[in-house]
Amino acid sequence: MSISDAMAATSVSSVDLTRYVAVPDDITVAETVTLMSAAGRSCACVLSGDDLVGIFTQRDVVQRVIGRPGSFNRPISEEMTRPVRTMRNSDSVADGLALMNHWWVRSVPVSDEDDRLVGNLSFYTVMDTIANMLRSRISGSVGEATAHHGLTLVDFTGLNMSAPVIVNLDDPVEVAIHHMRARGIGSVLVVDERENLAGELTEFHLQTRIGCNDSDLSKRLVRDVMDPNPISLDARSAIADGISELLSHEVSHVPLTGESGRPVGVASFRDIAMYVETILETLG
Repeated sequence: MSISDAMAATSVSSVDLTRYVAVPDDITVAETVTLMSAAGRSCACVLSGDDLVGIFTQRDVVQRVIGRPGSFNRPISEEMTRPVRTMRNSDSVADGLALMNHWWVRSVPVSDEDDRLVGNLSFYTVMDTIANMLRSRISGSVGEATAHHGLTLVDFTGLNMSAPVIVNLDDPVEVAIHHMRARGIGSVLVVDERENLAGELTEFHLQTRIGCNDSDLSKRLVRDVMDPNPISLDARSAIADGISELLSHEVSHVPLTGESGRPVGVASFRDIAMYVETILETLG
């Protein structure tokens, strides 16, 4: 059975649906961001009583809230995304991944047959499910050698990597946010004066380290908010190593560096998943 078949046979009710916070629709945006950050979650499902009425994510924090103090004390109902795209708990993980790719989202709320919220399917959970299936498939497959070689001998230069968006250590945070908003991306890479990778600034860092606490981002420097020790990989690292690192650090993408230490690309979970699926589908 291929990973595609296994995913189609796996109900979302059997995987982790806890990666979210539930909030009432009458609290403020600032309160919602605080709850998300305290729980380490990137998604809030907004409820009116027991009814799901909206969703608010890290992307919304960056696109709609940070640096815009007028939004901090608004009801979350005014800033959330609606109508909400949902799936049933009887749907499969394959259905969830298809919805994420089609809508270009990283979270899909899950409801039961009575339209009550039962959880949230996150992109990380989908990728973790694929990784577990991959390990099972390789260990028992007659094509074990082929799959093993495809993951351990092929490096990231064999993927269609995204070009890195780069800022400098002493750029104002507002410059990084401008890039994220204009390009619809979740992170920028930070380089030093030698153009070597010096850090990474992501939506998660902006949500948890700035959130609704700062309105003048022209005075905050990237170096003060970024992660100075981001997970990164040499672009010549095996894809199997990348999968392991991404899952262990619970991130959705990883900066890739060249021999000089300069960033040359960004590999996402989407890139890796597409490659892995191609390998296993060729095994029949």
